[in-house]
Amino acid sequence: VLLTSSWGLVSWTAMQPCQAKATACSRQVSAALLQLQRLMRPGNAWQPRAAPGTPFALPPGGCWGPGGGGGLRHGMGGIFHARVRPQERITLRAIRDEAKLRKTGIARFNKRWRSWAQNRVRQFKLPLPVTLTSDTALMDANYITTCVQKAAALRKHDLKLWYGYSKRILELKSELQPEQLGYIMWGYGKSSFLDGNFFRQIMPTVKERLPEFQSHALMSTMWCMKRVKMHDRELLRACAQQALDSVDALRPSDFIKIANALAQLGMRDAGLRDALSRAAIPKLEETFAQQFRDAVNPTAIGRLWSDEVVAYLLERFRRIFITARPMHLLKAYESAVVCRIQSPQVWRMLSHDAKSFYVRLSQRHIPDKGREPTSMHWDVSKHLADLGEAHRNSFRWGPLYIDVGLEQLEVDERRRCIMV
Repeated sequence: VLLTSSWGLVSWTAMQPCQAKATACSRQVSAALLQLQRLMRPGNAWQPRAAPGTPFALPPGGCWGPGGGGGLRHGMGGIFHARVRPQERITLRAIRDEAKLRKTGIARFNKRWRSWAQNRVRQFKLPLPVTLTSDTALMDANYITTCVQKAAALRKHDLKLWYGYSKRILELKSELQPEQLGYIMWGYGKSSFLDGNFFRQIMPTVKERLPEFQSHALMSTMWCMKRVKMHDRELLRACAQQALDSVDALRPSDFIKIANALAQLGMRDAGLRDALSRAAIPKLEETFAQQFRDAVNPTAIGRLWSDEVVAYLLERFRRIFITARPMHLLKAYESAVVCRIQSPQVWRMLSHDAKSFYVRLSQRHIPDKGREPTSMHWDVSKHLADLGEAHRNSFRWGPLYIDVGLEQLEVDERRRCIMV
């Protein structure tokens, strides 16, 4: 049995064979433990002595352990104060390298993985405990708001449940507070529940209370309109004006979602677009990398932002791309293509490093699930196949989704392509 302290070897105790008496073995171990206790007392110098009645010998080669042999002695203290054989040196070096990586490297690489938590659901969670299947006639404004939020977060796609919620919300619409209206809009946008009667009756209340909306409620309203594809020009202008009036109080992440929704819903007021562009860069400077990556949106770059904002977005994304997931990389690639085609003067403004980054990004494989062919795609394919035309349907070509692609091989072996 080999007993060690933090200073090194204490004794090499040769145990008797298995047939020896148990008392003799116990006596030898007890003597070795007493020797260890004496050596560990404060002020004791290290003097390797054999315990009474026990043989003490250093194995041949000057290194403890079977076979002896030369080794490497590490600094004092810790688990490394020992002589190790060359085979063990590799293991110890690997342990030290791993500790160094954990200390200096994981903080950098972990930025990408932290975003995989479901913060988007936890961020809009209301603490009130509710039962989703309760009688809606007994629900007040606070209870029905929490039920809508929880049902949307848990992805409860029960039509009867949502129709019941819609009916009760319309009964209570005069009692709903602006923040409760925001949570309701978020819930209907999250669930993508399309009830035309509900939106026709609730939107006048939303327009009336819009000046009282804070950051979350305003973002939720715009996000819901984008999800259900509601094109209300008057409401879009009112939301954009409210965002400009309260821009200092808006959270940066909410400002990004509002701007993207305005662009995708087709806001055409040039004055509001210029005002949003002037307020954009100071607001985006408040964002961290994981919030900023959502700001690079091809629709917003093509329809909303000024040249200065577009150049700022493309330049900054190059510096934070390590935090981007595949969907962010794909949007950045699409944004670069939109900038190159629609605003070549902005592309020329970019630095050489930024241009090189987007060129390399265009050559990179970015995972994308694509789009499934619809019944119309299959019907068109059937007729083209009957005509003997070689084609492809519903595929991706660069940053674009192609419905039908026809190709023909010319005499000089060039391919003539028509894409729709």
